[in-house]
Amino acid sequence: MIRSIIKMLSALAVLGTAYRFRYKLLNAFLGNSFLRKVSVNAMMNIPGVRSKLMGTAFRK
Repeated sequence: MIRSIIKMLSALAVLGTAYRFRYKLLNAFLGNSFLRKVSVNAMMNIPGVRSKLMGTAFRK
């Protein structure tokens, strides 16, 4: 019982810290060229994201 409470509190602390520094973490993640290419490739494979991005990028 105590162990599960400690695990839950630890998880909440990690998630809270990640949320607090989310933009710094995102900048560090996307600062790596390989990770940036992989993440852009993954996002472009989602049809809804691709259609919205292409519509916005090539609008007259």
